[in-house]
Amino acid sequence: MSIQAATTGARPRRTIRLVITDQLRTLLEHRSTRFGVVGALLVIASLSTLAPTPAGVDLAWMFVVPVAISSIAGGLREGMYVAWISALISAMYATAAKGEVDLALIGSVGFGRMLLYGITAAVLGAFAEAHQSVQSHLRQLASLDPLTKVSNVARFYEELGIMETGDVGFAVLLVDLDDLKVINDRHGHQTGSAAIQVVANSLRRVIRTTDCVARFGGDEFVLILRDADRAGARVVVNRLREVLATETIPSAPEARLSVSVGVAIFGEEGTSSEELLAAADDAMYADKRSRKDAANLV
Repeated sequence: MSIQAATTGARPRRTIRLVITDQLRTLLEHRSTRFGVVGALLVIASLSTLAPTPAGVDLAWMFVVPVAISSIAGGLREGMYVAWISALISAMYATAAKGEVDLALIGSVGFGRMLLYGITAAVLGAFAEAHQSVQSHLRQLASLDPLTKVSNVARFYEELGIMETGDVGFAVLLVDLDDLKVINDRHGHQTGSAAIQVVANSLRRVIRTTDCVARFGGDEFVLILRDADRAGARVVVNRLREVLATETIPSAPEARLSVSVGVAIFGEEGTSSEELLAAADDAMYADKRSRKDAANLV
C-alpha cells in the first residue's frame, strides 16, 4: 500500500477522533457545560434508582458516572461536591421504597455510598489534577527558549496572532545584540551565550507582565508591548539601554553590551505579523547604522 493510500485511509478515523476530542475538550474547559452534563446525569441516575429492578440489582452505581466526570474534568474539590450530592440523593431514594422517612437508613446508606463515591472522586480527582499540572508544566517548557528562558518564536507568533485580532494597540520591537561576533572571537562562544542571557534578563526587567519577550533566533529578540505607542516603546528602549550599561559578563567584565532596536506600531507600520516584523527589522538596521555613524564621528 502506498503512503498516500495509507494516509487517505487513516484520515476518516483521525477526523472522527478529532471531533470527539474537541467535544470532550468543550466539556472539560467550560464549567457551565460541564455542570449541565453532570446535572443531567444525576437526574438520569436518580430516575434509574426509582425504576423497578429485579431483586438484588442496585442501580446506585450509576451515580459513579457524574462523580467520575466531575472529578476528571473539574478536579478533586468539584468531584467531592458531586460525590456528597450523589450520596445524599442515593440515600434518600433508598428510603423511598419504604414509603416513609427513615433517618437511620438515610445515614447508613449515605455513609456507605459516600465511601464509594468519595473514594472514586478522590482517586480520579487527584490523578486528574496531577496530570493537568504535568501537562501545564510541559506546555510551559515547550514555549520557552532553552538558553534564555524567555518565550520562543512559536509562543511569540501565537501571542502576536492574538493581539492582531484584538482591539488593543501594541508595538513590536526587534532587538539585536551588537557585535556578538566580536565577543565570540575574543572571549569564546560560551561568553557569547552568556551575553545573550544578560540581554534576555535585562529585557525581562524592563517590560510589564502583560508584555511578551521572545528569542527570535541567534542574538535577536522580539517584544510585544501591549497598549503601547511609539513614545511608550521609546521609554522601554531607553530603559533597556540604561540597564545594559550597568550589566557585565562574569567571564568578560570588560566587555560592554549594547543593542540596536527597531520599533513598529500596529496600525501605522502594518497590521500583519509580516508587515510589522519587516518594518521593525528595517528600523533596527537603521538604528544600528546611525549609532555606528555617530560612534565613528566621536
